[in-house]
Amino acid sequence: MNIRTILTLISILLFFIPSIAQKKGIEKNLKKTLPLETTNTACDCKDAIEINVTKVAKYGLTKPSHGFGSIQEILSKSKTGKLAFEAEHNTAWYLLNINFDGEFVFEIIPEDSTNDYDFLVYKYTDTGFCKGIQKNAIKPIRSNLSRLDPQKKGITGLVSGAKSEFVGKGIGAAYSKSINVLKGEKYILVLDNVYPDGKGHILNFNYVKQVVISGIVLDADSVPIKSEIILSDNIGNVVHQQNTEKDGKYTINSSMKESLNYTLSFSSANSFIDIKTLNTNDLKNSNAFIDIRTILVRLKKGMKYNMSSINFYGNLAVLLPSSHSSLVALYKLMKENEKMIIRIEGHINLPGGASRNNVFEQTLSEDRAKTVCDYLQNQGIRKERISSIGYSASKMLFPNPKDEAEMSANRRVEINVISIE
Repeated sequence: MNIRTILTLISILLFFIPSIAQKKGIEKNLKKTLPLETTNTACDCKDAIEINVTKVAKYGLTKPSHGFGSIQEILSKSKTGKLAFEAEHNTAWYLLNINFDGEFVFEIIPEDSTNDYDFLVYKYTDTGFCKGIQKNAIKPIRSNLSRLDPQKKGITGLVSGAKSEFVGKGIGAAYSKSINVLKGEKYILVLDNVYPDGKGHILNFNYVKQVVISGIVLDADSVPIKSEIILSDNIGNVVHQQNTEKDGKYTINSSMKESLNYTLSFSSANSFIDIKTLNTNDLKNSNAFIDIRTILVRLKKGMKYNMSSINFYGNLAVLLPSSHSSLVALYKLMKENEKMIIRIEGHINLPGGASRNNVFEQTLSEDRAKTVCDYLQNQGIRKERISSIGYSASKMLFPNPKDEAEMSANRRVEINVISIE
């Protein structure tokens, strides 16, 4: 076999490998995320890893903690106490530098959802802090030692609206109360995984803003519609849920994490859903999203409806967690309209229309549409009511996109109503 033949075979393999890899990466679990590089943990107070906490900060995925380090700083004085671990099992220490005034929250997300993470939060004093901990001279200002909650997949932390500052051992709330902090303050966060062969964790830090959301929901003829409204956070958790009044108006009082996208979904039985994105960065000096005008278009055979809020990781058919609320809304719509048949159409963004790999691009658009189709079927919608197709980049809304907004608009899923009755 000569060198030219070998090079030709290599080129063919490289051409098809992205398509093969793409099929293996199809999302089957909505909450699944991409692999992360591991970061270090520190098992002793003196080695606490320093984290600068801006509006949004993240640390991890970490390496697993093994043991309590060279010094066992925390010794429980009471078997029923809320202020100390029963013993340090596998600890991780962090020094948090606060860079923003506000209501401070965080989440501890175990890599293995069966791991049981407890935590303590201390107000940092000075260089003598660690010795003060050893002498039991410094008390935590927050704690959560509750038993693992399988429904929350082992996630714990501080949250706005929680009732207790300290949660003791046994069955209890997975979250403790948030902290009002000032820029320049320092805090020590110490985690303890009670499992000896446990895995690492991710830390998500945020500040919370209290907001008011108000508006009106109308049909295409400007007639008020009574609809369901769901406010969801950036990973798809429902934050608030309510119905509009008879006049289509609504007011929501809620807390939102700073600088993260939230979705506001609107649904009514005979209309297609609408999704709006809210971010506290858009509020500037205000604390209210007001006069949001939402038009719900009536369901009609042959109509195509854009689901731009269903998004994917780049070059993968893996759903972003923020897509969850949109998928739930689509599922509810299908459930309420039991005779409706739809085709899910996938599109990708390819600036200039120049193809890098026709097979990969076509497969990507097909697999993204099929991912949505699979989700609906897994929720119980009959497969006879759903089909999917991919159009690659042949139907871009913006053939020469000028910015990220136009590229995102090209990277979309559309719902084609084949039959409504």
